[in-house]
Amino acid sequence: MDHARPLPLPPGSAPGTLQRDVLDMLGVQASDSLPAWLGERLREQLPESTVRVLRVFPAGAARIKEVHAEEFSVSDSDDEKGVLPLRDDSFLADALHRRACSEEPPGGSGRLVIPLHAGGEVRYAIEIRSPPPGAGRAWLCELAAIGQAYFERLAHLETDPLTRLRTRRVFQTHVESSLRSWLQSGRRYYLAVLDIDRFKRINDEFGHLYGDEILVHFANVMRRSFRASDLLYRFGGEEFVVVHGADPGQPGHVALERFRAAVENYRFPGVGRVTVSIGFTQITDLATPAAILVDRADQAVYFAKANGRNRVCSWEALVEAGHLKSSQVASTDVTLF
Repeated sequence: MDHARPLPLPPGSAPGTLQRDVLDMLGVQASDSLPAWLGERLREQLPESTVRVLRVFPAGAARIKEVHAEEFSVSDSDDEKGVLPLRDDSFLADALHRRACSEEPPGGSGRLVIPLHAGGEVRYAIEIRSPPPGAGRAWLCELAAIGQAYFERLAHLETDPLTRLRTRRVFQTHVESSLRSWLQSGRRYYLAVLDIDRFKRINDEFGHLYGDEILVHFANVMRRSFRASDLLYRFGGEEFVVVHGADPGQPGHVALERFRAAVENYRFPGVGRVTVSIGFTQITDLATPAAILVDRADQAVYFAKANGRNRVCSWEALVEAGHLKSSQVASTDVTLF
């Protein structure tokens, strides 16, 4: 579109409400929670505007260079199955170059797109239709600039520097804040623990540098095997966690078995064949703490390792078969550190 152009962020002192807004913003402790907070704040302050918070799918496709329009899509939900395409050239070009863009067509209401990015990837975009002029626009742009800086800082703190996956530090907050919407979506969700088989032997035989390279390649296989909306974490060492959704009628082990086979068939540099043992459990209610879900999946992993490794085991199936005992949780005040 001929009327799309970069929107400069004004320097200087902020409007009177900006300091309060920033102090409130600092109360948000997770990067995935910040876009929703910004959206609500903008709706409160801009009642004449239409504000949408859009998630970018897949995150890896929203890089600055060499991205084609058909690879880039956004959604106003956490499920890329509900993707709402915004394929126009102005949105694509400006979002991928990580800059706010203002569009003011003749006789039109105008649009402002604010991308939120971290690590070279655009992860969210806030779309504002009929943005305010003058001082209102200046406040909006300064809040957007500060919000972007804080978003990038939070994402950095949440990211494992080796594998670029999320860390254990933010796992419980992410999962428990998402449970309600997940369980209302109609899809079934599962938590899985992934443990690389005989990883200590790899470190002992090949050295820790090779071990670190295995972890990086393993994380890359995870990204290619699971959906962009699935949550991927490195818990520490060779242990990883995935929270993934399955479509109605699809068993929970299908995606995990696909990943197990992908690892087995992958040739890791300098090492060759590596396998993984996986244990998983279904997320069925809001009352079960995330720590208990991890413990159940861990029990299934131990069973897999004790019975040949390189396999996927369901905690529920093992309990039903009498291999494991189900335990009741009396308190939900369980945290993971």
